[in-house]
Amino acid sequence: MNTPESRPEFPLLLFFLLSFLFVFILALPAILFNYGVTDLEVPFEPLLILGSWTPNIAAFLIIVFVIKKKGGVSALIRRWLMWKESPFWYLIAISPLLISALAAGVYHVADGTPPDVFEPVTPGVLIVLFILALVTGAMGEELGWRGFALPRMQSAMSAFTASVILGTIWGFWHLPLWFAGLGWEDMSFALFTYNCVAISVVMTWVCNNTNGNMLLITLMHLSYNFGWNLMNLAWQVPMDKTLVYQAIMLTIYAIVVLIIYGPDRLSKNQLPIDKQGHSWSDT
Repeated sequence: MNTPESRPEFPLLLFFLLSFLFVFILALPAILFNYGVTDLEVPFEPLLILGSWTPNIAAFLIIVFVIKKKGGVSALIRRWLMWKESPFWYLIAISPLLISALAAGVYHVADGTPPDVFEPVTPGVLIVLFILALVTGAMGEELGWRGFALPRMQSAMSAFTASVILGTIWGFWHLPLWFAGLGWEDMSFALFTYNCVAISVVMTWVCNNTNGNMLLITLMHLSYNFGWNLMNLAWQVPMDKTLVYQAIMLTIYAIVVLIIYGPDRLSKNQLPIDKQGHSWSDT
């Protein structure tokens, strides 16, 4: 019998639905407080950290209760242990730091800001920013987005198309931050989502050339978030301008990757994708 649960796209659609549902539920107390619906102020930081893990949690639930693949969750988590990789890909994984530095430099040249604008940031602040960037988006999201969803999407479409769709979904998943009164509402949501799409192209390229190495992808996400913080705090780039100049750099980055590796696979090698949507055999 052909039920919705038996269709290959059902786990993927349910994954996206749960990721959005979980994060909106966790953000709801802050949103209600921000708009004066309730006077109950709930500490948002713990909810923010938990909310950043909703893509991973959703993926784990789908693997256990829908796909029912024995050892599937542990196999996905083990992709964090794939440390034996070419130094080239480690450099690529931290390249968002260079992108942020270049973006900050272009901003200050274009804006005519003098060099003495830069303010020193204490090591303690940098350590806190690094830890927060690691335990939130970097570790909390990528087993879901790139570990679970991306290989299944690429079984039905090109790597570039999958990157664009996933990047757009990724951007919209952040939407509650624009209503929680945290300052994100001062930025362009459309441009933020565009940046998610651009970096998604680069991240798909890394995935498809490293057999879905989640250690590298997590490191790349960490470098992107940490570079963002450096631009705002250490390099004194306003948040709205951070989006603009990162978009310029990321667009160039993505175009170069697309030209060299091609939009179909974003890889020089044939991807081992089967009809069940598994481009990496143990996910």
